Amino acid sequence: MAKHLPAQTPRVIHYIDPATRTGTDLRDVPPAVLALALADAMGRQHRQSLERRDQYAAWLLRREEIARHDRRVRRWLLIGVPAALALLVAGGWWLAEMTMAAVSTTAVLSGVVVLAVAVVLAGTVGRRCITVVQHWHE
Repeated sequence: MAKHLPAQTPRVIHYIDPATRTGTDLRDVPPAVLALALADAMGRQHRQSLERRDQYAAWLLRREEIARHDRRVRRWLLIGVPAALALLVAGGWWLAEMTMAAVSTTAVLSGVVVLAVAVVLAGTVGRRCITVVQHWHE
């Protein structure tokens, strides 16, 4: 049995013929109006160029600020991570001592909760990096 494809409407592509273009021709525009339009376009382009330059300078400053902050955090982590690990070891030793000394179960559980909260809080330090790439022509 043969399959019949559904009827498709033809796709129309319209190409504009430059010879039949309606509107003003540049030969009909007075030179003063043409010069004014050109000056306006050049001024707009210059303003956009200055704005992009200012945005780039602000981006560079922000990037330097983020790098400075990251260096400070890394320095802190060089001291903070070993200190946190030492606290965890000390907390584990304290927990073992409390358990061996048969201290109440609530004290042991509260110690475990405090250690868990400390570990979770230590894991939230950092900064997300979002990279944006933009391509410009001048």
